[in-house]
Amino acid sequence: MNSSGILYIKSKFFLYRVVSYFSFLLLPILIPKSVELPLAAQAALMILYIMFMVSQWFFLGKEIDHRFKIYFRVNSSMDRVVYRLILGMIFFYLYFNVLSFFSNKWIYNLFWVTWVVLGIFYSWPTRGKIIQETVSSNFTEFRYLDSFEKTLVGLTLVMFAVSIPEFPAIVSPEALMLYFDPSETFSGQFWNFLTVNYFPFRKYPELFKIAWCLHYYIIGVGVFLLVFYAFLRFFVSRRLSLLGLFALISSWSFSKVLAAHYGHSILTTYSLLWIWTTLWVTKSSTYRSGLFLGLVNYLGVVYNQFYFLLIFLQLGLLYGFFLEDKTSWYKKQMVKYSLFGMFFCLSLFLVNTYKYDSLESLGYSFVNEIARFIDRKAVYSLSFIGLIILSFKLLGRGRISREMQLPSERIKLLLSCLGILLGYSILFDKHLLSSFSLLWILSFLSLIPLELLFQGISRLRSRRNMIYLIYILICLLDSHFEGRIKIFLRMFNS
Repeated sequence: MNSSGILYIKSKFFLYRVVSYFSFLLLPILIPKSVELPLAAQAALMILYIMFMVSQWFFLGKEIDHRFKIYFRVNSSMDRVVYRLILGMIFFYLYFNVLSFFSNKWIYNLFWVTWVVLGIFYSWPTRGKIIQETVSSNFTEFRYLDSFEKTLVGLTLVMFAVSIPEFPAIVSPEALMLYFDPSETFSGQFWNFLTVNYFPFRKYPELFKIAWCLHYYIIGVGVFLLVFYAFLRFFVSRRLSLLGLFALISSWSFSKVLAAHYGHSILTTYSLLWIWTTLWVTKSSTYRSGLFLGLVNYLGVVYNQFYFLLIFLQLGLLYGFFLEDKTSWYKKQMVKYSLFGMFFCLSLFLVNTYKYDSLESLGYSFVNEIARFIDRKAVYSLSFIGLIILSFKLLGRGRISREMQLPSERIKLLLSCLGILLGYSILFDKHLLSSFSLLWILSFLSLIPLELLFQGISRLRSRRNMIYLIYILICLLDSHFEGRIKIFLRMFNS
């Protein structure tokens, strides 16, 4: 194709992208004018704004990959989406914290300059591959779903929509901080990020509250569910991964935890992100993955300064045991790339040493919490059987071990990570293994017996579909769906 033809295609792409981009950029102007609208309309507009921000995090993560020439292997297409989304979000954490040092006037001006510059930059196709990419090309994992899987995805999305907890009556930012974080574990950098990210609504207390609440739910819970699916794909099939996701979100404990501890949607979901990152690094086959490794640990320290030592335990686990097939040079390069995140971990940890008194170590109460979760969700009773199966597989004994087609190295890595988190929670802080952390572990273990069963009847498709449908119905029947609907309608009709 000649140069004029390429220029025409690029110009057409640029015009389409820049119009759609700046249409979304009108949201920070339109939303403040919606203060007289019903809560449902305000929430809908704010969700659009949040989704716009999420898309910018993803594009930034993709651009960082390109600029640093980070080429990696993935276990599923969702790995790539989750990785780029979180990578971009962390860089915006850093950037918005730099902006927070300026006065309010300069923050406002730089906020708009940032999005205008990024909009123009993202809109012009700097390489031909961008023109060929579509939104669906990032989700090839879901291109060939069967009718059962499509139904389950739909049910999961509906359950996610109606499970949003009620917003608090308070509107003061200081009161909201205590509401979301009563133990004051979140760093000041987290609140700086939230303030700058939703800066156009700062003068509107009600909108500002809606923004923060939806951030905790859409970003906190939404990213948690995406990471959980990506994590499950390391161990079980796509079909069972979707079932595990639905088993998690359909648990009545899911809603009860959010109602009692809204902030746990971010604070207690970090354990899953930490383990998934460890798995992703071993799969990526590039030492440049150390950049993401260090930054994820920085994010953990932003959430809770007591997560600081986890980066050394994680690097030790990878360096000494689970990257044995890599050369010493490869391991040193990976550590070198992680130094960027480690620097921010250390600086933030040293700044927050005054918070040592807020340590809450794990006690026997977590056993009662597990029993309560299992009592509310019948499927979770399979978790004990799942733990036994994994133990047999790890020890390499018995018929189950021979027939179970699960990757032994990944099981060893998972159990090693869980052991580290358990010890860390006992010695330092309980949030690594409480609330949502326990929910995702129970959901995962409950899938292991099903995986063994499905592998045993792999040729009997109709029987597998029947069993699959039965488990969907079991998860749906004890989901208290009608209770969630009542809460949802009461909140938006009041």
